[in-house]
Amino acid sequence: MKHYFLSILLVSSAFTAQAQSTSVFYGLARRNTPDNSVYLSTVNTSTGVVTNISTTSLSTYVNLTGAALDPYNNHFHFMGANEIKTVDLTTGSTTRSVAISNPIADSYFDNYRFNNSDTTLYGLAHRVLYDSTSMTSTTEVYLATINTTTGVITQLSPTSLSNGYALSGSAIDPYEKVFYYSTGTKFIGVDMYTGGIYSNVTMVIPNGIMFDNFAYSCADSSIYGLIRQNYYDTIYDPTDPTVYYTEVDSTTIHLGKIDPNTGVVSAISPFSLDQGGYSLNSGATIDPYTMTYYYNNGYELIGVSLTTGLMTVRETLTNVNGQFFELMRIDANCITATLPARQAPGATNVSDYNKTKVASVSPNPATEFINITTSSTVNEVVVMNNLGQVVVKETLKGNKPQINVSGLVPGSYIVRIATDGGITTCRFIKQ
Repeated sequence: MKHYFLSILLVSSAFTAQAQSTSVFYGLARRNTPDNSVYLSTVNTSTGVVTNISTTSLSTYVNLTGAALDPYNNHFHFMGANEIKTVDLTTGSTTRSVAISNPIADSYFDNYRFNNSDTTLYGLAHRVLYDSTSMTSTTEVYLATINTTTGVITQLSPTSLSNGYALSGSAIDPYEKVFYYSTGTKFIGVDMYTGGIYSNVTMVIPNGIMFDNFAYSCADSSIYGLIRQNYYDTIYDPTDPTVYYTEVDSTTIHLGKIDPNTGVVSAISPFSLDQGGYSLNSGATIDPYTMTYYYNNGYELIGVSLTTGLMTVRETLTNVNGQFFELMRIDANCITATLPARQAPGATNVSDYNKTKVASVSPNPATEFINITTSSTVNEVVVMNNLGQVVVKETLKGNKPQINVSGLVPGSYIVRIATDGGITTCRFIKQ
């Protein structure tokens, strides 16, 4: 099955201010003319300039219902025609491109995101079943994961979660391991351990009709999005007053956040951010350093303060090789969420979770050195501070390497260990 360009621009002024992010802001630069092409790119939030990392086009098609940025393995994942593509964040080149398949039954894989606490891509496997006898169709939706090496989709939900979903994005709480999506009226949380319903609430949206473009913030453990209210005009045919139609006259937009336990959406913006629209397929992302929520309206990058709800960034997107900048992701959001707080059913403590790890660190706390112990060959060790900044990076071979951490200031650090047996992320304390 093929996925083609999905461009949905909803009909979305405030003063222009600028916020310089210390995060790296990735996305896909796409153009339709003179050819269909897609490039992995970054954007400067102070200027709106989009710079391509890829030197050649990655695809002629892109499914704009999801993307995943894996900061630990330095990968950006997106869908082409019917394959999942893995792109190196440094070179912008495709490292893998494999056809997707669902062994249970043919399905799509949409609204997907990367989960930091288990380094896995979660999304919605959905299929439409058509009954030729009754000439009716039904939609099934399941929480699923995908193997980016093989393209195989694994359904986690034992039964269908809903009879559809909205193209309003998704959000993952990596601490509770809950995947959230919307049906348009319902806000549904799915247990990422079992695939079953974790919460199912009706959204209550004061002064709005829709709440979408979700993004989870690990900085304050909240789910943010855009509250939309459309205003319509009735247009009558001057030759026949019985003939009329309605059109969108204007749209108000506010930054808001939702309580996933009650469905109540609270407006943060004191007034409408714009009288226009926003692109649903652009995605939404959060910079934890500046506490800024980003979206775009098809031609501008918009940044909104999570604290005040006011617009702090408004820059025209420019790229010599692209017309659009979509599927936006920031590398730093949730980078320290390497362990879930809520354990799997049956697990009694964090050590149960760590039994799946392929490497360990000792001593902990450490003063001068940390030792890596694993049964696999260690290829690389990266140490990051709590801001996600790399402070030590070493390429090593062996199964008991030693890392010098004597130069680090006292505090908590994350160590990512890449081995032949997989990736392990854990914390240690530097004394």
